[in-house]
Amino acid sequence: MPEPERIVLVGLPGAGKSSVGRRAQDLLVASGRDWQFVDLDQEIERRVGRSIPEIFERQGEAAFRKLERAVSLEWLDRSRVILAPGGGWVELGELVEQYRARSLFVYLQVSLEVAAARLGSAGGGRPLLAVGDSQKKLRELFERRDHLYLQSQHTLSVDLLSIDEAASYIVALASGGNGD
Repeated sequence: MPEPERIVLVGLPGAGKSSVGRRAQDLLVASGRDWQFVDLDQEIERRVGRSIPEIFERQGEAAFRKLERAVSLEWLDRSRVILAPGGGWVELGELVEQYRARSLFVYLQVSLEVAAARLGSAGGGRPLLAVGDSQKKLRELFERRDHLYLQSQHTLSVDLLSIDEAASYIVALASGGNGD
């Protein structure tokens, strides 16, 4: 299997996309392979000089999605990139299809219980989880997005995996393997 151009990590908030992606990049670089990791939310924050919660509060979700789409398009033509977008990125249909053409999608599948425990009662600072019952909202997001996450070429259940174990799986995929 040839090396993929990009790997896109998708999943619920709390799945570990950022932690796993960052660690996978560290492992790849340590082995002499030049892969880059991009946490899309951090990239958006860096560019606009505001946190994601501030963007949601001041400009709303629609403005955030517009920024998310614009920044995503900038990474579309780059290769050897591990991209960790926010959990709702998979709902940007046409953009996701553009990425799907030359990227390997990996669903970091996490149970609602584990995601909720990782995020804490305040939803881990995620704007869509910060209002009302964060566990109820997390379940609603799961129900709305799971079928989109499942369109990934690979699904990795991360409930019982360490960050290193999950990252090693990503490294195997980046190397052209099947993750086994």
